[in-house]
Amino acid sequence: MAHNDRTITVELSDSFSPADDLRLDDFLEQMRTLKAALRETERLVSGTREASLYFRIKHIQKNSPPVITLEAVSDTLDERSRPTYANRVVRQLTANLRIISNKGKLPGRMDYLALESYRVLTATAEKHRLNVRISAGNNSVLINSKLRETIDRIAGKDEYSVGSVSGKIEAINLHNRTRKFYIFPIIGPSRVLGTFKSRDRAKFASAVDKYVTVFGILRYKQWDRFPYAIKADLIEINDPAIATLDGLRGLNVHATGDLTSQEFVDRLRDAW
Repeated sequence: MAHNDRTITVELSDSFSPADDLRLDDFLEQMRTLKAALRETERLVSGTREASLYFRIKHIQKNSPPVITLEAVSDTLDERSRPTYANRVVRQLTANLRIISNKGKLPGRMDYLALESYRVLTATAEKHRLNVRISAGNNSVLINSKLRETIDRIAGKDEYSVGSVSGKIEAINLHNRTRKFYIFPIIGPSRVLGTFKSRDRAKFASAVDKYVTVFGILRYKQWDRFPYAIKADLIEINDPAIATLDGLRGLNVHATGDLTSQEFVDRLRDAW
């Protein structure tokens, strides 16, 4: 794949339609999951939470099966605007999926949020009974139930611990059956999915767009460094003056005792 080739090709077919006449809703949902997987891959590549790439339709082939070619483009003015950066992102997605599919193991620098976006990509194709193939350059991978099963296996079981997450709540669903929120930590994971009790609906509604600390049961994967979810028992709204890294520095200088910060964290993880 040339370093300035920033295209990714998606081939879709409906296993229940001989003419490959896709339903619009199925097509749109599949493309949304691909976009989410590309965004998570870009986050892994760049190390930043802010996505810079958008994707424009370069070519559509409506034969049997339909083929869509997308081009990754950046609207930033920094190094991410270079074609080589977009090339690296689309190439990394197919490379990660191939490692999972062919070797049955986690790619390097993987975290649960990115892996889960890959799982949703495969689960969506499975749900709509679509045959999906994603290609970038010479790399090609089939998105199917076998890949989803492999992802489930290597993701492993959840681990639990009592703890807290501090950050900003920027998304929330207050409905009775889906009481969920996303908290974006100051440090650590890109975001953490949380659930809260019905009685705390007003507290969480008032915390939107504010820096908070949420206490509860954390969920981890053994191989990942950070939690990806929390079942909230308590929420505290923080003083905006300390809701920054500089503001947090030195709040409890004796918290780790005689241990270094790394030794302290390692001891906590061993206890879980």
